[in-house]
Amino acid sequence: MDHLTSRFRRNKRESPTTPTSQDPSPASATTADTKPALPSLSITTTPLTTPPGSSNGSHSLLPKSPLRSFNQFRAAHKRARSPAPVRTNMPSIMSSLSPVDTPTGAPTTPTERAKGPQIPPFLKLSEASVEYRFQELAWRERLRSQQGLQNPSPNFQFARVLSPETKILDRYANIQPWANNRVRLPVPEGKLDYINASPIASPSPLRPNTLPCFNYIAMQGPKFNTVEHTWRMVAQLKSPVVIVMLTDTHENFMEKCYPYFPGSTQAQDIEVGQMNEFGDGFRARVECVSQEERQDGAIQMRKLNLHVDGRGDSTVWHLLYRRWPDFGVPKVEDYDSFFELMKLSRDLSASTDNPRIIHCSAGVGRTGTFITLETLMREIDEGAMDDVDPELNDDDDDLVFRTVNHLREQRRTMVQSDSQYALIYKVLRRQWLERHGLLNDTENERAPKRLEVYHDPFVEHNG
Repeated sequence: MDHLTSRFRRNKRESPTTPTSQDPSPASATTADTKPALPSLSITTTPLTTPPGSSNGSHSLLPKSPLRSFNQFRAAHKRARSPAPVRTNMPSIMSSLSPVDTPTGAPTTPTERAKGPQIPPFLKLSEASVEYRFQELAWRERLRSQQGLQNPSPNFQFARVLSPETKILDRYANIQPWANNRVRLPVPEGKLDYINASPIASPSPLRPNTLPCFNYIAMQGPKFNTVEHTWRMVAQLKSPVVIVMLTDTHENFMEKCYPYFPGSTQAQDIEVGQMNEFGDGFRARVECVSQEERQDGAIQMRKLNLHVDGRGDSTVWHLLYRRWPDFGVPKVEDYDSFFELMKLSRDLSASTDNPRIIHCSAGVGRTGTFITLETLMREIDEGAMDDVDPELNDDDDDLVFRTVNHLREQRRTMVQSDSQYALIYKVLRRQWLERHGLLNDTENERAPKRLEVYHDPFVEHNG
């Protein structure tokens, strides 16, 4: 990671060959002594040969897109016309961002620069530049998927899950974990260990040696036939477990997530293992101990008790956020409740090593946006972005681009829509200006309640 941080000082992946398996947290070792024989939750990963976020990490596997060569020309001629979006019929995604390159009050002269930090270049990008970078991410995503279909090696980093038995377990046909970066259920040998969930490691891009890595499990919203799989997975994590749910169970008259948890203290408990699907006698019960609303109902916080027969009880904190519309973004007035959600999830978690479970409907759009924002907002809060070189202005120097690209290397389509990608720049810009006392009225404009997204007839869209 040293070469990564050096690009952000003031002065200016070959694919692996063998997958490894690791536990998501120290819980596996802790619980093994107290619980009866049951296969441990395992995570199949293919480690990268370069540190996450490396500016060259993707190019070892992916050829350059046509847009990259154009971007290099544009970088050499900074006043050349910005590239047109790849999708000519895609509406603007950046109407809520200020088009100016320099915020009011930001230091611009050498004397002013000496007095304080400058806003990082990637936080003052034009609308066209942000759209271009989202299209570059989409290009890399297509190449990974293409290589996953063409490369027959099961050890290939972007190998696809090809088992036909998994299809009925997926909420969306086009959203699956990479075969070599997925959570494996603790089930007897020979049984299907699949769950649509991916381990996500999101380290600090600027201070990896001093700030702990954020660890998550990005999961699809459970279906009726995967509720028991979800609780089997949760039972292997260290108590207390935190689950962040970023979708309502139904939106626009469509099921986005099956109600896999008891909604209140009066609700019927969830019984797990009655049908003995895996033949190992695993039985568990989930009950709601308490429920409260925070931030005027934006957050529903439930304390759940997960009792596993013969193994004891675990506390599960379930945080349901209700102000993030499907295919849209939170409104500016809801930012505080969203930030409170992040803080609550961190404070309630057992440790940074114990992964928090984050899910929306598909487990990629809102989920990826949450993880990206939490990762990069910490860089602002810790002052790490104060040292970003103001002359760095390429997509590989863009922390948003690189963080999202790194997440997509671990789970497909993370930060799914252009409006979600634009939101990340907007929130980070606002946070940086607020930290340095430069926030003005132009940064407080209302975000659109709902942004329309381009619909590709060959791709299912799910937030």
